[in-house]
Formats: sequence, C-alpha cells, structure tokens
Amino acid sequence: MIVDVLMPKMGESITEGTIVEWKKSVGDDIAKDETLLEISTDKVDSEIPCPTAGKVLELLFEQNDTVEVNTIIARIGTEDSDSLDSKPADKPPVNEEVSNVETKSNENQNIIEKKEILIDNDNTERVFYSPLVKNIAKKEGISLEELATINGSGAGGRVNKSDILSYINNKSNVPSQNQPTAEDTGTTVNLNSTAELKDSIEKMDRVRVKIAEHMVNSKNVSAHVYTTSEVDVTNIVNMRNAKKDAFLIKNDIKLTYTPIIVSACIKAIQEFPLMNASIDGNNIVHHQNVNMGIAVALPDNNLIVPVIKSAEEKNFLGLSRGVDQFAKKARSNSLDADDIFGSTFTVTNPGIFGGLFGMPIINQPNVGILSVGSIEKRPVVKETDFGDAIFVRNMLYLTLGYDHRLIDGAYGTKFLSRVKELLENFSENEIIV
Repeated sequence: MIVDVLMPKMGESITEGTIVEWKKSVGDDIAKDETLLEISTDKVDSEIPCPTAGKVLELLFEQNDTVEVNTIIARIGTEDSDSLDSKPADKPPVNEEVSNVETKSNENQNIIEKKEILIDNDNTERVFYSPLVKNIAKKEGISLEELATINGSGAGGRVNKSDILSYINNKSNVPSQNQPTAEDTGTTVNLNSTAELKDSIEKMDRVRVKIAEHMVNSKNVSAHVYTTSEVDVTNIVNMRNAKKDAFLIKNDIKLTYTPIIVSACIKAIQEFPLMNASIDGNNIVHHQNVNMGIAVALPDNNLIVPVIKSAEEKNFLGLSRGVDQFAKKARSNSLDADDIFGSTFTVTNPGIFGGLFGMPIINQPNVGILSVGSIEKRPVVKETDFGDAIFVRNMLYLTLGYDHRLIDGAYGTKFLSRVKELLENFSENEIIV
C-alpha cells in the first residue's frame, strides 16, 4: 500500500508551506510519527511527522520549494522493504500518459510539452524534477533534454536547485569560440588574490529573507508618515515600582510597561477606529476586533510579531499574560502559524535596548505601528502656583508610523495625543494585585 503525504494546513490562515529540510531520503525506513520533514509557514518552523510506518518511496519537492496545502509532497510504502525494492513506486497522477512513456516513444514530445514533473530519460528511466528546478530551467531557456544531461546531487541523483544554478553558472563562464581570450589578445588580467580579500559573505537564513521581503514590500506599498510625542510616565514608573513584586508573586509574571502601553493603544483605537483598519485595493477594511501585534526580538537577531487576538476583550492581567506568553513562545521557537497572523495594529519597543525613539516600518497589512522609546529622566518645565519650575520627570518618546494612503496627519496626531493622555492619566486601579 502506498500512502500520500500532503502538505499540512498549519493554521486557518495558512495556504502554503515551504520545505525547510527533508529528514529522510528516498529508500529510508521511517516509523509512524517519526519526523519526515521540517516546513516553514512565514516565520514559523514546524516538524511534520510521518502518518504511517514504511519506506520513503518518493520526495516530490526539493528543499526551499513552496507548496500549496493539501498537495502531495511525498509517498510512503507500507509494504516490507523487499517487496518495495522489487516493485517500482507509482507516480503522482499528473499526466495519464506518463505510465506509457516506455511503450509510446512517439508521444515523448507531447509529454515534454505538458506541465508534468516526470519525463522519460533515454526511454529507460523516469526522472523527477521539482517545480523550482523546472521554473529555473524555463527561465534560462534550458530544455528538458538538456536538463536530463545535468548530474544531480540530490536524493537518487535528482537535480536540485544548486545543481542547475551551478550548471548555468558554468555554462555562462564558457567563452564563445568567437570571443577573444586574454591569451589571444596578449592582455594580462589581474585578479586580487584570495589572501587580500578580507570581507566575508554569509547567506541569509530563511527568517531573515522573509523579514527582508516583508520590509521592502511594506515600503513599496505604504506611504509612511511619522509623528512623535513626548509622554510623562513618572506616575506609571512609580506605580510599577510599588506593585511589581506583589504582581510577580501573585500572577507569576513580571509587571512590565508593554501591557500598559498596549492597553492605552486599545482604548485610543476604539475612539479612532481607522487606526485598526486596512486597505484592500480601493476598499477600506474595518476590523471588528483589535488584534494587537507585539514585536519580539529573537536571540538570533531576527524579529517576529505574535498577535494577541481580540485584545479589546482582555483586562490588564489578560494583556500581561498574553504579552508574556507570546514573548516566551517566540524566544523558544514554539509559536504556531496562527500566532503570527491577523494583526490589525502593532507595537514595537526599541526602548528596551536603549533606543530613544524609532521610526518603524509598518507591519502589513496594518496602517499603524507604535514605537516605544526608552524611559529617561529629563528636566521638565511645569507651571506651578508660584510660576514655572523645573522638575525631574521620567519621560518617554512615542512615535506613530502610519499609512498616509488612509490616515491623514491630523487623524494620526489626534490618535497619538490620545494615547499620551491615557498614559499620563493611567489609573493604578487597572493593575490589580
């Protein structure tokens, strides 16, 4: 019996997954629930167990291929190894003509022209090419006949991405017969020796590639505008210092500034609902719930944004637990795909690393992001009954980044001013110990 392994749906919002690594090769025995591969959905990695015990017959996609959910990605044979070795595995039903390739040589050309993943090679064996390899070949004008001449380093001698890119690179470096070489013209070519090259080249990891793509996309999509406000958080600092020990003992989580700021943002959003909207073409999508994205820095210097869903329904303790839980899950690489999907507004906090203020890139498809700076003691002039006086206060810079396609300066500034007002008048009664 042959069991098809499908690309799993890792969350309600997930439509595709990227194969990070195959843990097994063709011909390997595998136990039920043993890890077959690791996949990535956006920035979340997941290990996928094998649904049955048996032998790996086929791996239908290569590492780094992105595959739609419910697509067959592998085939597992549940028969004993001897019978599997003596009987060829069935191929995916991508083309009914494939099974007759050996006997219908006059149909080879028609088969090649179809979008299939199996081709006949010298009428003796069928060769698998991943969609990624075939797309590269098509882009570079490499026919399937030429593709069949490339020596593959993948499982079972299959051609993978690095093989075809190496072939293309070597092919482009072969001088034309009509092209004069340095030896022909007497020209001396001077190249820096490797000893003189002090720079190093490091390939981005997959998460960094995703971050780069998201950031560039956001800059290309949104018209970024920024407004900054200075907030007196002296009362909040004093309140936290007075209650943090009791809060930790009772709730087993630290009392931090983040849920206080998030709470103020939620209240302000309810008064300025456009800050919780998004743009879809020429339409404005008004989101019913406030799904608060909280940017979390990871130990590997990457960044991820887990989302507290329906944050407006949570009290201060609920927000504190949400912030704490997602921060721990993010740093332990245990977030689910749905944990990072669906934000409608985002808060980022470079202040915990000493940043005075920041100008963040909007987290798509949001139209607003709040950057929280570091809390610093500064001299502040205040009016008193005896005239102006200078006081030492704990001050905080908040910077609102917003999408000018939807949010105008007046609206964005009013929203930020309301957040400032809510923070400066934050009630200690909200922090229940």
